[in-house]
Amino acid sequence: MAFINHSRLVRALPLTHHQTVSARFSSTFRHRLSKTLVPTSKQKFVHVAGQEMVPSQQLLLRAGMMRQSSSGIYTIMPYGQRVLDKIEGIIDDELELIECQKLSMPNLLSSENWKKTGRWESTGQEMFKLKDRKGADFLLAPTHEEEVTALIAKDVQSYRQLPVRVYQVTRKFRDELRARSGLLRGKEFLMKDLYTFDVSAEEALKTYDEVVASYKKILNRIGVPFAVAEADTGNIGGTHSHEFHILSRVGEDSLLSCQSCGYTSNEERAVGVIPPEPTKASTKFRNTAQVPKWIESLDLVPRSAVRVNPKLQFGLMKTPASDSHPSGTCTMVAVATTGDREVNDIKLTKAIGAVSLVDSLEEIKPLLSGQDKVDDFLLCVDHSLHPGQEGPNARGRTVDLKGPLPEELSSLVRSSNPSLKVVYGDYHNCKPGDGCPHCIKDKNTDSNGRFEPMETTRAIEIGHTFLLGTKYSSSLDATFVPANSGEPEPFQMGCYGLGITRLLASIVEASHDHKGIVWPESVAPFRVVIVTSEDEGCASAAEKVYDTVQKALARKSEVIIDDRTDITLGFKMKDAELIGYPWMVVVGKGYLRTGKVEVQHRRTGEKWALEWPELDGFFEARRL
Repeated sequence: MAFINHSRLVRALPLTHHQTVSARFSSTFRHRLSKTLVPTSKQKFVHVAGQEMVPSQQLLLRAGMMRQSSSGIYTIMPYGQRVLDKIEGIIDDELELIECQKLSMPNLLSSENWKKTGRWESTGQEMFKLKDRKGADFLLAPTHEEEVTALIAKDVQSYRQLPVRVYQVTRKFRDELRARSGLLRGKEFLMKDLYTFDVSAEEALKTYDEVVASYKKILNRIGVPFAVAEADTGNIGGTHSHEFHILSRVGEDSLLSCQSCGYTSNEERAVGVIPPEPTKASTKFRNTAQVPKWIESLDLVPRSAVRVNPKLQFGLMKTPASDSHPSGTCTMVAVATTGDREVNDIKLTKAIGAVSLVDSLEEIKPLLSGQDKVDDFLLCVDHSLHPGQEGPNARGRTVDLKGPLPEELSSLVRSSNPSLKVVYGDYHNCKPGDGCPHCIKDKNTDSNGRFEPMETTRAIEIGHTFLLGTKYSSSLDATFVPANSGEPEPFQMGCYGLGITRLLASIVEASHDHKGIVWPESVAPFRVVIVTSEDEGCASAAEKVYDTVQKALARKSEVIIDDRTDITLGFKMKDAELIGYPWMVVVGKGYLRTGKVEVQHRRTGEKWALEWPELDGFFEARRL
């Protein structure tokens, strides 16, 4: 019978999971670049598909942190994933402090609840829609309001179970027509979305304020400049909304802010005071077309100290059939602004309803289908026509039109004596130099307040918060029994998004230089890289430096050795600057002569020559 050496057999067996984890974090385990997939590149990526790359796109590719799979779709490489994991860890920490619970919902959703809320039709072509083999409609989720509302409605029936705050970190999908700018605008992206359920509007507002405060803590911990702006609720809906932005010159959003009081708003929503002195462009504007000149002649625009001629844009607003109007009604809309202002579609829609504007009456005619004719007129007079004021105090009124209409209009009108309704409001896009609406009302100054001009900043939106009210709970019959045991009431809801892959790219946009990325210490893939020459004595010392620094930082997996033997020390240092480690420890031949290592700080460029005993205290003082 053959003899079997059992001790040798045991050693040949694979390590258990517990043994593997223990070995990984034992004193002998060290992160090494020779064993890590970080495919950096000297090549400077400039264009893709005919479009110039933004800095984050270039640098994340060069630093080996992502690779493109197809248009708008990216693979996140190991170093990029380490950054995402750290961002997610910060989010988890802060949301746990305000009693949020983490879950995971499916990304492939049935269309049923989306049809109930009306968003199956209203979301448009950006939503990925598909059918299963039975012909049922599904979608790849761009957001989860419908899903989470239906989920909570099944398991929460009483006020005693509220509030509920649940969130997830998951993939989202959007069929971008022109995906661009790398992770800033892709078809697939990682997002944190939080959903809250409260018993009343007052409690929901308290929750909203808590989440906004938590977002500020998250971004402060990450360590990049950001701004919080009042925002429009858009397709998500609701009554209260803020955007969170990383400040960057490549941002797609324009923020207007007051340096005096801190008021900040997205350009789409910003409210401002028109400067007292009109611009040259507004005073030089003249109407040349027949109908604008006719409207101007009606003298419906209150005169200002300096005569400013109104610029007109036109549109049609149709209302459905009713008992009083079996065929519906058709109103021609004219919006009057100064010649240097553009109409804000969002403000106009909220004021009067949906309307598509065109620049001339010639473009109106194709919008009148079949036998359609114009029943009446609506003139919207913008505040920009009243320099130095928030707007005229004139109330809306109806005007009887006397005399013949201009020929261009008479051919479009159904009645020979249509009515003209005039309304006054804020229908324009604000601009840099407009006055802050808060400072002008400041009670601590004289009765006229003070005029504080606002400034513009380019920024990247990375988060959005919405106070939804009962928009979704009412549509989906998601109710609870209140404390008085009366009729069931719909949940008061909020939803709060934070784009994690977008945040990754935004950090790079806000924090880079000509050498590469400059990671904030809180989210860097590794905080410290140890680079060493090929000399055996230096390589041996680097192992001991690793252990000293790792122990001083008091956190696992924050240090890595660049122990690659096929490249020079100079190349390793260039690579480290490209990747953006916050700290680099150089163990070169100078160490063999002097016993000192060089420590470099990536952000400031500062350098220290430290002897061995000084390393421990240096990094211990820089723990996070």
